[in-house]
Formats: sequence, C-alpha cells, structure tokens
Amino acid sequence: MKANPRISNPDNVSVGQQIKIPGKAGTGGGGASSSPISTPQSHPGTPQRPATQPEVKPGGNLIFPFSIRPTASWKDGPRYFGCPRSGGRLHAGCDLYAPFGTPIRAIADGVVIDDPYYFYDGTNALEVYHPGVGVVRYGEISISKGALVGRGDQVKVGQHMAYVGLLDSLQMHMLHFELFGESARGENLSGGGSYRRHPALKDPTSLIDKMHKLSFG
Repeated sequence: MKANPRISNPDNVSVGQQIKIPGKAGTGGGGASSSPISTPQSHPGTPQRPATQPEVKPGGNLIFPFSIRPTASWKDGPRYFGCPRSGGRLHAGCDLYAPFGTPIRAIADGVVIDDPYYFYDGTNALEVYHPGVGVVRYGEISISKGALVGRGDQVKVGQHMAYVGLLDSLQMHMLHFELFGESARGENLSGGGSYRRHPALKDPTSLIDKMHKLSFG
C-alpha cells in the first residue's frame, strides 16, 4: 500500500491497472523496499505539464465513462454544453449525473497528461489524451477517494481511473466531461471567451451520444 498510494481500496483493482511491486536493490523485486518510494501527488492550482509525454496509438474502441446509465440527460437542464452560467459564462462541457463514488472509466486508449488537480467546489480533474478522439478533461472527480492513475500512465479503454466526486456547496455528484482538439494536449485548458477555455474546446454531445449507444444500445 505504501508503494501504491493511488489505490485507496486494496480489494478493488481493475484489469490493466499498473501496480508497483517494491523490492530491494539488485534483487529484481520480491523483497521489502529499503528506501521510501517517491510517487506523484495530487496538487491544487494550475497543473504542471511534463516536458515530454508518451506516445500512444489510436484505439478503435470507445466506451461510456460509466458502467451504468447516467441518472439524467446531458442534453437538457443545467447539464448541456453551452448552458448559460453566471457572469455571462457558458457551460464548457456536459454533466453526467451518477451516484457519488461511481467508477469513472477511460473512454478509449490514451495517456494521462498530468496528475489530478483541483478543479471546482471540492473536486479534482484528470486530463487524458485519447488519440483519434482528443483531450478529455474528466472533471468533478472525487478527491477523498483518490485517483488510480497519474501523469504519464497509459490507460486502456474501460480502465477504472477515478470516482465521481461530490460538489461541496451544491451537494451534487457528477462527472463534468470536457472535450478538446488534440492541439490542446499539454496546454492549459483554461482561456478566454464565453466558455473561459482553450480555443480547441469542442462540443462533446455527439461523442457522448455515440459512447452511450455503443455501451447500452
């Protein structure tokens, strides 16, 4: 558990998840580590981008980020892309409602751009580059439950990465799903305009529709 601080529950690991096996120097593993193991930690504020990022090839599969259907449509109410917000801002993603702690899956093969970082109202965000899809920001994920992946990790379609978080002031739980073009990879996703986002921001509605149909029919 010391070698794998991202795993909050040792009885809940998923297929394809990377696990560190500590060992004494020169033994090739199997023994107890004689020195502390340094691992990236979640941090607030603006994410620090790695100088280089692993390359991954486009995968042909897509999957919905939950194994269950969301509890409300992402195309109406306050959840849809472009919904007006206070101060003249527009909603920069789609909100997928699900119970707190619902596992969040990688929608396709990809690589994690940065460690989870503070996002909004007591929740974190995780950015993943999915070749052929773009950069996805999985927002409003749980801080208390932690994330199972971090900067530079390669993920497979369907891999469990994080959990649905709880918004402190609103007492609501959801995945805030943002989609950007591949040009946003490794860049700050915040920006100007009515959406207050990087200019590569895209409407994720059609992608979510497609993933929902592929996963649930």
